[in-house]
Amino acid sequence: MASGPKALPKMMLGFVVRRCAVDVGHQPTAEEFATWANEQRDGGRTFCLFGRPISVSEARLILRHPGREVTTRDIPTAPPAPAVPVGRDAARVTSFADAAVRLRARRK
Repeated sequence: MASGPKALPKMMLGFVVRRCAVDVGHQPTAEEFATWANEQRDGGRTFCLFGRPISVSEARLILRHPGREVTTRDIPTAPPAPAVPVGRDAARVTSFADAAVRLRARRK
C-alpha cells in the first residue's frame, strides 16, 4: 500500500496573533499586526511571516478569524507565548480554580 504525500502541519492564526501580542505588549491593531508580520527577523535576515507582505485589510481579516487553521512550512521552535493575555486584558484573567470555588459557594 503506497502512502500519499505527507500533509503539512497546520496551526491556528490565533497562535500567530498571540506571538505578535507578546512582542508588541498588547493586543495588536491591524496596522501593528501587518507591520510585525512583514518585518520578521532571524539573525541578519528580514522576511515576511506569511511568505509575502500582507496588507492592513488582510491583517484585519486575520484578526477577525483567530480560529482558522493555516498550513505551515516550518513551525518555529521559539518558546510558546504565555497563556495569559497581555496589556489591558490581563486584568480580566481569573483563576479557573478560584472561579469554581465561587460557583460552588453560590449553589449552597
